Amino acid sequence: MDGRLRRARVAPVGILLLLMGCAGGEPGGGFSGPGFTFGGPGGDAGDSNDATGSGGTGPDSGVSTGDGSGGVDDGPPPGCTPMPELCNGLDDDCDGVPDDDDPEGGAACNTGMPGECADGVMTCAGGTLECAPLSAGVAEVCNGLDDDCDGTPDNGDPGGGGACNTGMPGICSDGTNSCVGGVLSCVPDQVAGAEICNGQDDDCDGAIDDGNPGGGSACGTGQPGICAAGTNTCVSGMITCQANNAPVAEICGNGLDDDCDSTVDDGCGCPFGLCSVSGSPMVNGCDPCVSSVCAADPYCCSTAWDSACVNEVETVCGQADCVGSSCAHLVCSTGVALTSGCHSCVSTICLFDSYCCTTAWDSTCVNEVASYCGLTCP
Repeated sequence: MDGRLRRARVAPVGILLLLMGCAGGEPGGGFSGPGFTFGGPGGDAGDSNDATGSGGTGPDSGVSTGDGSGGVDDGPPPGCTPMPELCNGLDDDCDGVPDDDDPEGGAACNTGMPGECADGVMTCAGGTLECAPLSAGVAEVCNGLDDDCDGTPDNGDPGGGGACNTGMPGICSDGTNSCVGGVLSCVPDQVAGAEICNGQDDDCDGAIDDGNPGGGSACGTGQPGICAAGTNTCVSGMITCQANNAPVAEICGNGLDDDCDSTVDDGCGCPFGLCSVSGSPMVNGCDPCVSSVCAADPYCCSTAWDSACVNEVETVCGQADCVGSSCAHLVCSTGVALTSGCHSCVSTICLFDSYCCTTAWDSTCVNEVASYCGLTCP
């Protein structure tokens, strides 16, 4: 505070005391007040514009400023020269507060910490500039950032784990919410694979068991006739042997069981008897025995049904239908006694039962065709 201000503040007090002195003091005597002395023997009032009182000639002349008490601003502490505040733990600007107003702080910096804690601002703390993070670590969320500042973005699958529907077909439809690339996505629990026969859409193309997975190989259906041959096929999630041919009406003469009833050319009838020698071939399948004979001797159904074919009724089919053609009658028919030796079967029977060759060829003799000769009668 300069002298002008001190004079401005003390001048009214001096005038008041002067008036009081003039009113009640002794002539020529000075008076004094707190912090100053005015007048006195040998002195004069001095220069009213001189705060030090130098205008008087006596030791007490003039007005003194006092010791600064009573609210007078004395400025910086003695010996302190104000300077711009620095971050050093000192009171550089002599205001009584070290490092006030964050000196040298405010600049952007990198804390060296990971994630969201990396960005910082320079801050004066304890007399030292430090890079303070702008954001403290928080719980991780799915946003592609390292929210908890542990060095790994989106770790722990934040927000994920719940069941969801991917919108994809087949086994790819069921999914689980997962944090992928900073976004919650419905990730399929199963990925598309090669189709297998299981009643599911394994390749996630919208079609179940398409392409006959696991099928295609040959198999046997266990059915008779043309229905026997089959192909393995995926049906309702299982491999099943499907017949290559469905049953149809019997076709005479083709030697097949077209209606899959286990009988070849059944219902067609033969053009002549099994025991008849003919210059024409027999119709294959017109009789089970004919099918057997023609399987063993194709000539019988392709060229002619000759005597060899008739004999094969006995030797191939084991039937006695034609046995005894050189005898008085067939062995499967009752009648007069047969002559032993007309056929080997007759000789065998008469050896055990002479009645058949001496008296009559009755039903007992017919039954013995099977028991002694091993042949069947129709």
